[in-house]
Amino acid sequence: MPDNSNKFCESNDVHIHIPSWINEAYFKKLLKRELTEFRKILNLSIIPASPPGECESYTSLLMRIIIDIEMKDGFTQQKSYIMKTMLTDAAGIGYINTLNIFPKEKQMYELIIPQLEQLYQEQGRSVKFSPKCHWAENVNGRISLVLEDLKTKKFSNINRLKGFNMKQMQRVLEKLAEFHAASAVWHQRNGAYPEDFQRIYLPANYHRSKSYQARIQSYKTAMATWGFSNPELYTSRIPTADQFVQSAARCFNNDPLEFKVLNHGDFWSGNILLNSTLACDIKEIHFVDFQRCKWGSPAQDLWELIICSSHHSLRTKQFDCFVRIYHTHLIQCLKLLNYAKPLPLLRELHMSMLKHGFWGYFTTFMHLVLILLPVDNGASLPKLMLPGEDGDRFRAKVYTNPLYVRAALSIFPFLHRRGLLEF
Repeated sequence: MPDNSNKFCESNDVHIHIPSWINEAYFKKLLKRELTEFRKILNLSIIPASPPGECESYTSLLMRIIIDIEMKDGFTQQKSYIMKTMLTDAAGIGYINTLNIFPKEKQMYELIIPQLEQLYQEQGRSVKFSPKCHWAENVNGRISLVLEDLKTKKFSNINRLKGFNMKQMQRVLEKLAEFHAASAVWHQRNGAYPEDFQRIYLPANYHRSKSYQARIQSYKTAMATWGFSNPELYTSRIPTADQFVQSAARCFNNDPLEFKVLNHGDFWSGNILLNSTLACDIKEIHFVDFQRCKWGSPAQDLWELIICSSHHSLRTKQFDCFVRIYHTHLIQCLKLLNYAKPLPLLRELHMSMLKHGFWGYFTTFMHLVLILLPVDNGASLPKLMLPGEDGDRFRAKVYTNPLYVRAALSIFPFLHRRGLLEF
């Protein structure tokens, strides 16, 4: 039997601390439940689920569990799972566990996603939104999920530095429309989503935050080097801490007349997996990471997808086309699922995109910076927020990254033309 006392796993110089309770005994329970002919575990390997230097998770411990098993007939087979569990308070990020993102994700995988898929099943269509959840538990407040490993079914992410091409964007937008439509019908049938899906978490004390002040100072310094003919036009429009918080709060304003859906909440290419043919035709699309789902305008997911994950040549030029693709499929799905309320008009969706246009700036300033950073083992969100010289050096590096500069040179004029930088 393998020795499970080792509490670290490593892959290409990446070291992850593994809690001692993640061991053979833990997975025997799962295997006995799923495989009637299961006899014993021959070997269990734990490796990081993300490649080294990629955008890392600051909220979860994410592992790929590979298990060689022997069946009662003597034959062997291999099983692979993705395991996701909460980081410990000792890791210095215990505050994250107070945000209820894990209870929310557990509800999504166990209850809500299967019910969204069932809505299509009732209409004779097979639609899947996520990997199968094999196991979900809450042990004294520690939540863990064991998920299907989509890699074994030839699912993969695109290159985040390149973004989705037009064909891929169309399919992803249509899949998002299917998810949103089902979520709206779920709400119609069942009433409000649980409280965690209604609650908002706004940054507090930003006006006293040295981190935010350091970031906007570094950002403005970098903007002056990007190549704008009039950089002051844009640097003068970077929101103050108060403007930032107030603009974020307005995005969550609960307008009872506005069409709403359950947003994925972190909808970029890293959380979107494609199963494609050798000819690059997409067969299936699945989403992962449902920790930030939020009831509200679909503008949140649309802004983040378009800004953070479309190819640079498409992001602003095809923006209105992307909204139309999404809207067309959304209406088809709402009709299929017998949505009883008035169907949202295309012009209403465009108005919502403007009303919630802060998401365009927010995702550019917050998310796109790290998404477009080439593989860097030293990159981290905490380092981006660190006041002082070390933070300044890292911010200067990421804010002048040529891929990010190229994106920003088209995004900021686009936002300005639409009046979305008037904080």
